[in-house]
Amino acid sequence: MSQGLCLLDEALDLARQEMLALEDGAYDRAVELAERRNEVTSMAWHVLESGSTELTRLQEHLADLAAKAQEVIRASLQRSRREKQRMRGYHQAVGQALQ
Repeated sequence: MSQGLCLLDEALDLARQEMLALEDGAYDRAVELAERRNEVTSMAWHVLESGSTELTRLQEHLADLAAKAQEVIRASLQRSRREKQRMRGYHQAVGQALQ
């Protein structure tokens, strides 16, 4: 039982680090932490019969943060594509004007 609680504590610590990484935009680090957290959580579930409510809440919060980060990245990529398209049109117009 004590080993399971230690593993859950480690998983909670990893989840908090993952949350900070997501908030800071360190997505590669967040992925590494999520993978490690998944391993530790799996080990804990084998040791314990029931899960931790705090870990469940953190998991839900992390999923929300990841979804929001995904939307921010998607919006940024769309803006970048529109800007590239706008610049291409500008360059084309300047080229035509100079002819």
